Amino acid sequence: MNNKKVLIIDDDAGFRYLASLLFKKAGAHVFIARDGLEGISKLFTHQPDLTILDVTMPGLNGFEVCQRIRQISDTPIIMLTALNDEKEMLRGLGAGADDFLSKPFNPEILLARARTVLRRAEHLQTQTDTFKDNDGYLSINVETRAVLINGKRIKLTPIEFRLLAYLVRNAGKVLTFEQILSKVWGTEYRGNLDYVHVYISHLRNKIEEHPKHPRYILTVHGIGYMFER
Repeated sequence: MNNKKVLIIDDDAGFRYLASLLFKKAGAHVFIARDGLEGISKLFTHQPDLTILDVTMPGLNGFEVCQRIRQISDTPIIMLTALNDEKEMLRGLGAGADDFLSKPFNPEILLARARTVLRRAEHLQTQTDTFKDNDGYLSINVETRAVLINGKRIKLTPIEFRLLAYLVRNAGKVLTFEQILSKVWGTEYRGNLDYVHVYISHLRNKIEEHPKHPRYILTVHGIGYMFER
């Protein structure tokens, strides 16, 4: 975490204080915001490497803030909620979050998840793979991170792109849920299959002409998914 910039957006002063201490102790530069609008403003100003975002805040809630951030930035986002609710988690992932934690949690778990999402982001930025795929409808260029549908560029979040690239590189192979989870998110996420299902749904909505009847990303029931050229 040395010299990484971390933005904490939370209306709970006690949590802001404790989280600030946690990340500062790990070597990060910390910026705080008390609500969503201040958070978006500080995102523009400081360009953080990582954003910690609470769900329940006055004014803009965390889901709305996450969606707005995703329109302008690929910064990794970890969302926090006081509710241990699967629907909340799925909604957070749907808004574009990279990870989701329910309060209360062990501070070391937050730090570990933060390091994991930062490693993923850095790996994506430093990839030298020049893999390309183009069938006339769907075009993928891993080097430039460009994905086009019928010649028109579409925007994918970092996780969506990483998932698509992994599927395409393994086209024709059945990939298990756990294989996808381990390769795209990391071994720390073992068992959290909802991440895979949610992001597969996102990708289908963005690249498939008929998402409910996919041509590219096929479900192998009870096992996983396969990318079909």
